[in-house]
Order: sequence, then structure tokens, then C-alpha cells
Amino acid sequence: MSKQGFSERMYLQFLRTKFKTIGSVSPTVAGKLAFNLFCTPYPKYKKRKAPALFHQATPLTIQLKNQLRIKGFEWQPSKPNGKTVLICHGYASYFYKFEQYIQPLLKEGFRVIGFDAPAHGQSEGKYINVIIYKEAIEQIMSTCGPIDHFMGHSLGGITLAMIAETIPNPLEHKFVLIAPATKTTSTLDGFFNMMHLSEPVRQAFLAELSKLTHLPITYFEADRAIENYPGPLLWVHDKGDRVCPYQDLVKFQENAPENIKFLITNELGHNKVYKTQFVIDKIVAFLSA
Repeated sequence: MSKQGFSERMYLQFLRTKFKTIGSVSPTVAGKLAFNLFCTPYPKYKKRKAPALFHQATPLTIQLKNQLRIKGFEWQPSKPNGKTVLICHGYASYFYKFEQYIQPLLKEGFRVIGFDAPAHGQSEGKYINVIIYKEAIEQIMSTCGPIDHFMGHSLGGITLAMIAETIPNPLEHKFVLIAPATKTTSTLDGFFNMMHLSEPVRQAFLAELSKLTHLPITYFEADRAIENYPGPLLWVHDKGDRVCPYQDLVKFQENAPENIKFLITNELGHNKVYKTQFVIDKIVAFLSA
């Protein structure tokens, strides 16, 4: 085991012990601490210099309603088609990772915009969840709009599903959801099991979530959000995804309306799926059609 792997294992053990100890005294306190941890992106990625393509972009800064500033980039095509694509990355990620999409989209005439989410990359903040991300995207739409088409991975994908649910004139937009959380309950179960949370602490966690949103956890699911979306949508998912299990998608895929298309891959996992050239080509073709 590498030194980094050993350190991560020791830190995980520390957290498990912490929640067990506090939870035995006050499940409510432990549940709140666990919720805060769940919403805190871990810096698993190495700091990376901007790719050369980003030096050709116009840097953007937007101040959100909570006064935090998020950082982004904008590219203008040489032959505009009049449409704009917004790219939204996932949890513990950053916009640089989607550089492979920028040139192909510019070539098709799209104006391209992307931001580091709150608490990610160059943007300010400590916490991230669907509520925070959705408010940030809505501010981006208001400040940098109009935005015609959207693509998002993982947390970015499920958040865009929530955007699609209420977006005006849905037939004028296209959405690409890459490995979103089909069932948020699966995501939470994975977190609960990893942290070895007791049942009282789990219930306190869910109570904290309910207090924040005033909505059941089943509300925050990609398939529920888009089941009545009438516009064109492409859902990309890998059968080997261990973060957002493909099995959660199967039932919805079997009964999905015709406007929702699926690109199902195999052996690419949760993160490699959006970096694969075959997938990139399919997504660009869908947005350009």
C-alpha cells in the first residue's frame, strides 16, 4: 500500500471512530457532522495548471447570492451557430477535466462555457450539494445566458436534471446527463456504509437533509426529475459504474419516453466514461444534430 493510500485508510478509520463515539452520546450531533462531511468535497485531485486551451479563453467570475465567487471560462467560435453549451463537472472534480470537449464544440459553432462548482477548483466555498450547485447554475444562466444546451457529469448531471425539470421552453434545449445519481438513496447508502454509521445516526443525517430541503430524499433523483421532460436528452452511463450504479437506471430506461436517448457503455466506470473519445463524439453529435 502506498503512503497516500495508508494515510487515506487511517483517516477513514478516524472518521468511523469519531462518528461511532459521538453517535453513542448524541446521534443528532453525529448526523449533522456526517451531513456536513458528505457535502464537503475531498481534494483527491492534484492541483493542475491550466491546459493551453484555457489560456485562449475569456476568464469569468460570478458572485453568487451567498457572496461566494465562482470562476469559469468562455470560448467564442470562429463561425458561430448562435448556440451556447454549458458544461458542469462532478463532485471533487473541476472544469479542466473537460478540455477534450471544447475544440469539437467550437468546431461545430458553439459558444462554450464552464465553471468550477462552489468549493471546487478555483471557486470559493466549503460545501457542495444539489441545492448549492443548482443555485450556482441558475446564476450562471442568468449572468451568462442564454444557455441553450447543457451537459453534466455525476453531481453535475443530477443537478442538471433538476434544472431540466423546470426550464422554460424545454423543446429549445438539449441535455446530456453523464452518470448522474439515478437513485440518491444508493449514493447515501454507499456513504453510510463506508462510514459505518449506526441507524440512529443515519436517521439524524436524513432529518438534517429534510430540514434543509423540506423534501423527501426521493425527490433528488435524476430519473424522477426528467420523467416528464419533453425535450431532447441523452443519458450516458456505464454498466460498471460503482459510484452511481447502472442497475438503478434499468427500470427507468425500459419505460423512458422516446425523447430520452441512452448511450450505455461497458467497462469504463464512473469517470473514464466521459473521457473516452467514442463517448465524446456521440455527445458532440447529439448536441450538433
